[in-house]
Amino acid sequence: MTPSAAAESSPRASGRAGSLRSEYRELTRKRLLTAVREVLEETDYAAATVDEIVRRAGTSRATFYLHFRSKAEAAAELLDLVTPSDRGLYTTLPRAVRSRAGLRRWLDDSLHWYEAHARLLAALNEATAVEGSVVQRRMASVERLVELLSGYLNRCEDPSRARVRLRLLLLQFHQVAMDTVVQKCWLPDRELLLDEMTATWWAALGEDGSSPRA
Repeated sequence: MTPSAAAESSPRASGRAGSLRSEYRELTRKRLLTAVREVLEETDYAAATVDEIVRRAGTSRATFYLHFRSKAEAAAELLDLVTPSDRGLYTTLPRAVRSRAGLRRWLDDSLHWYEAHARLLAALNEATAVEGSVVQRRMASVERLVELLSGYLNRCEDPSRARVRLRLLLLQFHQVAMDTVVQKCWLPDRELLLDEMTATWWAALGEDGSSPRA
């Protein structure tokens, strides 16, 4: 065996080759998810097709199915990718609930986030109505948000009841945001809406660090 052949067959060379394959696979996956996002931002979920997704990504159907078992699985993963973009906002929630004014600003910022992602969220919301895997991802994101308010949970006499309260608030907020700023089937006065949402959240989460209701 020549020195060059020995080098090529070395574990180090094999490791580099494996790393390159892994990087290429990840780049392809990202390209597919970018295409999924583009398609969903332009049409509804039912009309989005794998053929159009792979055309945008410059890949084949076979490549798509190497990465995702179905369009639903791709949509579910995209939901996870979208969630971190609002997770930065949600990490500020524990601080926001320390004052009524801070809470109101947080709710307003959250509505603006829904507005900025309205087209994509409309398609993903449609997917949750028909795809169990997408629903599961959305509920998992709600659970992550609940865990962010561990300080609130620890202050409650009944943490189980407090968790239900938080899930209810978050799910209600999602529906209100979808109805008002995404689908625009309900158009209340924005300031009045924020006032009422703030009052509801403030009453549920306690005031100025006082012990919340059990």
